[in-house]
Amino acid sequence: MTIRTGKGGRYRYYTCSIKARQGETGCSGRSIPMPQLDAIVCDHIENRLLQPERLEEILASILDRREERADRRREHIAELNRRAAETELRLKRLYEAIESGVADLNDPALKERVVALRALRDQAQADSERAQAQLESSGQMAVTPAALRKFATSARKRLRQDGGGYRRDHLRAFAQRVEVGESHIRIMGSKGELLRTLTAVSGGKSAAIGVPTMGLKWRTGWDSNPR
Repeated sequence: MTIRTGKGGRYRYYTCSIKARQGETGCSGRSIPMPQLDAIVCDHIENRLLQPERLEEILASILDRREERADRRREHIAELNRRAAETELRLKRLYEAIESGVADLNDPALKERVVALRALRDQAQADSERAQAQLESSGQMAVTPAALRKFATSARKRLRQDGGGYRRDHLRAFAQRVEVGESHIRIMGSKGELLRTLTAVSGGKSAAIGVPTMGLKWRTGWDSNPR
C-alpha cells in the first residue's frame, strides 16, 4: 500500500498502490485512513504483544536456544582450557628433562617439539579468551522478567507518543509486515527483531536499533487465506 492525501493534505490514507496507478482495471484494492489503521495496529500490539507474559511466551524458544548455545560455548571453553593446561604440562616436562640433562636442547627435533607445543598452548589460550569474551557479551543481554516488564511498560508509552517519528520506529520493530484484507488485518513480525529491540532498549539504546530502515510493507491481503 502507498500513502495518499486528500483535502489539500488534511487527510492521509493507506491505499492500494496498483489501484492508485492503474485504477480498477489493475486491482479493486481498498483504502483506509492512516490514523485508523495506525490505531488498529498500535492497539493490537499494545494489548496482545506488549505484555510481559506474552513476550516471555513468544521469546521462550529463542531464549532456550540461546541458553543451549551458551552451554555449548562453556563446554568448548572448558575443553580449550584443558587443552592449554595439558600442553603446558607437557612443556614443563620437556623443560625439566632439559634441565636434568636427559634431553639435549640442541637437538633439532626437540626444538621443533617445543615450538609446536608453545604454538598449540598459545592458540588454545587465545581461543578460550575469545570464546569467554563472546559468552560474557551474550550474558550481558540476558532477558529477565524485570527487563520484560520494564520494556513492555516503556514500549507502550512510546508507542502512543504523538508526532509520528518515534512511534513509527516502534511499529517497525514490532511489525515488519501488515496485510490489509476486506475484514481482517494481519500483523507479522520477527521474533529475532523483537529480541534485538528488547536487548537494545534494555541496554539503553533506541528502539530503532536493528530495525530495517525501509518503510513498513503495507499491502493488500488475499481474502481466501485464513487470518
